[in-house]
Amino acid sequence: MKLRLSALFSVIILTAFAQQPRQDIIIPVSESISSSFKSLEAKFTADATQGFAPLTVQFTDQSTGNPVSWKWDFGDGDSSLAQNPTHTYQEYGTYTVKLTISDGTFGFALEKKDYIKVTISYVNCDTLHFPLPEPLTYYTIPGKGYVAGNNSYGDKAVCDYFDNMQPNLVITGVVFKFSKAKQSAGHNEKIAIKTWKADASSGKPGMLLQSDTVMLSGFVADVLNGKSSTLDFENPVQPGGSFYMGAMFPVLTGDTLCFWSTSPGKVPVNTSWILQIDNSWISAPALWTQNGGLIISSAIYPKVCLLNAIDNTKASLAFAIWPNPAEKVISIVNQDGIDEKAQYFISDISGKELLRGNISESLSTTVNVATLKPGIYILNVRGKKSFFSSKLIIK
Repeated sequence: MKLRLSALFSVIILTAFAQQPRQDIIIPVSESISSSFKSLEAKFTADATQGFAPLTVQFTDQSTGNPVSWKWDFGDGDSSLAQNPTHTYQEYGTYTVKLTISDGTFGFALEKKDYIKVTISYVNCDTLHFPLPEPLTYYTIPGKGYVAGNNSYGDKAVCDYFDNMQPNLVITGVVFKFSKAKQSAGHNEKIAIKTWKADASSGKPGMLLQSDTVMLSGFVADVLNGKSSTLDFENPVQPGGSFYMGAMFPVLTGDTLCFWSTSPGKVPVNTSWILQIDNSWISAPALWTQNGGLIISSAIYPKVCLLNAIDNTKASLAFAIWPNPAEKVISIVNQDGIDEKAQYFISDISGKELLRGNISESLSTTVNVATLKPGIYILNVRGKKSFFSSKLIIK
């Protein structure tokens, strides 16, 4: 009995000891951080974050903490160790800029994503081969389909040749006019729009320069509404010489595309080429020899401009021309209500100035174009700090 009481007493003593409050003083200890490191922070600004190529930017270091070294990455492959560098972006695009600093012991980096946006400055914009001589037509192959479209021979694409000797020419998009466009129920194919460099040795479409896609349903809607189809390239392409442009045909059964083409005798030189089922290119007259061969051009109109080497610091004005095409009178509409004094200039595609005048301070400037012959012209609006350029069609 004494043994049991002794054991019970021991348990009570141990339990009481375990439950008693702790009287120790708890002292928090933090990691020691250098005051220099805490104040070291990379900061910078730029005097321009967007503009036309070539774009020169002055970067200014605003870092704190007394840094002693700087490293800049401009996002285009170039870098600098200067504290306040000046850098020129030669190509259009969006660039991420990173600054890394150090005080000799610690380092700090700041990256500004998509900080610099460089766009292309264009002049003398035009649409090649537009308009083709009317009336347009399309050629059928009895029981087999179309010449410039889907057919039972399995032709894969049609493109046209465009002669170009301008090294600074840029293709910004394309206008198509299809005579037939059809999609079967449940189908909506992606149609590839492609640009090829002209092969110097064979004269055929060679290296692929550009490829975009458009849904077949868009072409079908345009044909039903009697409209042309327009595609603006996300990344304009500079061919550096003559080129070909065209569209791949649908491949699913029941889907169809066919271009409008020139009527017999309307063009002296053939420009249409056909990609056959064996992936070989052949010109239309060499392939279709009936009736002496077809001499045709398809309704493919590349949208092109020339790169501008001047006025790179100017910003684009938000103007519009209405109507366009026009006959006697146009309105130059100031869409953003810009109050900058500016002038308009209308020239032919060779650059010869034909009309000029002042832009009204109101939202619309009326211009009499009755003296201009039917054709394609370039309208430019220039101010002290900005510009606008567009093609004008007189019908």
